[in-house]
Amino acid sequence: MDTSYYYNFIILVQTGNMTQAAEILHITQPALSKQLKYLEAEFGTPLLVIKRGQRGASFHLTEAGRIFYEKAQQLCSIEESTYADVKRLSSEVEGTLRIASSASRSTALIQQYLHFFSRQYPVVRYEIYEGLMTDVTESLLNGSAEIGLCNEQMVDTNKFDVLYTQTEDLYALFRKDLFWTDRDLESISWKDISKCPLSLSGGSVRMLMQAHHNDFSSLNVISVTTTKSSAIEWAQSGRTIAIIPMDGQETVSHPDMTRIRLSELTNTFYKAFITIKGQPLSMVAQQFLEFYKAHSGGE
Repeated sequence: MDTSYYYNFIILVQTGNMTQAAEILHITQPALSKQLKYLEAEFGTPLLVIKRGQRGASFHLTEAGRIFYEKAQQLCSIEESTYADVKRLSSEVEGTLRIASSASRSTALIQQYLHFFSRQYPVVRYEIYEGLMTDVTESLLNGSAEIGLCNEQMVDTNKFDVLYTQTEDLYALFRKDLFWTDRDLESISWKDISKCPLSLSGGSVRMLMQAHHNDFSSLNVISVTTTKSSAIEWAQSGRTIAIIPMDGQETVSHPDMTRIRLSELTNTFYKAFITIKGQPLSMVAQQFLEFYKAHSGGE
């Protein structure tokens, strides 16, 4: 089977229009239609249900078409990375690093690692997909991303391999000119934060609920945000103290803010790089993980 048929089918589904897809692919509409009929004959089942009306033809995927579309994306992604890996065996690290990250972790990933990795490997390009855990896994399964960065505790190990883990702890970030100005703090207790207005990220909510479920309702939570950066912005404004998960390497970019690890509140939590179970990594992904391990001190 010519994998160009797979790629053309993907473009057809994504555009939702036979004429537009043919223009993008630089082939005639009858040729694209013939390819679709060939695929349906090959698999012995319709892949699209086409409806024709006054405004032209529209279609939707059958169940078989949905399965083929998802698998075709994976196959084309593997073919692309395989070609790139073989081609650059005798050359410098290049290609596209495709990462799906939970939204709260992408900023630190870029600031602490991708920024320096890009200096060492200047011809590498990047595709970063951000979202919730479900978005991370979906990006991996449909081939958009090759590796994912997420909360290890939420990983389905029947579908994904854990490549690398790194400890995360809860930290309090706050304006040092507004909070606890009367004393030097080396640690912060549950009693300390329970008296203050708080902004929490989604990750810190889960960690606090797991560690202190019975006491969580006693906190004065002003805001819960999807990302750590938004929780920090609340703290930067002086309205709250941000409680967020961080690894030991992360830094605070705001000069008038400080951070203190909440040792009393922290269980053992990990963030993890994952990939589809059994799927080999491209050369650029392997190189990045080696770089990350060398600079992070994880496991």
